[in-house]
Amino acid sequence: MKVEELMFTDIICVTVDTPLRELLKKFEKFHTFPLVPVVDDGKKLVGIVKLQNLIDVFLPYNPDIVRMAPFMDEFWDEDIFSVELAPEMGHLIVVDDIMEHKFVALKTDDSIEKAYHTMRTHKLEQLPVIDDSGKLVGMVGIFDIVLMVFKQKGIF
Repeated sequence: MKVEELMFTDIICVTVDTPLRELLKKFEKFHTFPLVPVVDDGKKLVGIVKLQNLIDVFLPYNPDIVRMAPFMDEFWDEDIFSVELAPEMGHLIVVDDIMEHKFVALKTDDSIEKAYHTMRTHKLEQLPVIDDSGKLVGMVGIFDIVLMVFKQKGIF
């Protein structure tokens, strides 16, 4: 089975110039923060936003630099409750400031097995799906794959 047969196509996505406040409003009703695709005007996938990217807003330093030095994690406990954030940051910070520019995506013709192993390898619960031109066409989640396997085995 191919990814395109299982993916969902009703996708909420944002652009690089979406303000942080708008991003949060789009997802405030979710129980968990999903992986959010970031697209350009032609719907080409240019990045993703994960929950960790939102937590990084609270950090007093550039998280990309510190991630390269593992011992630095000891110096900052992500205490989001004690960090001062100005309300203006909701408009001043845009998705491009916090998004992942390097990301993993699936192609429509990838197998479900490949999708599952890719998610497990990268510890992600869902991944964007792109066509051959890089355009975002869907999303697939690990639960969708697990449920499909249960159906194939006659359990569900």
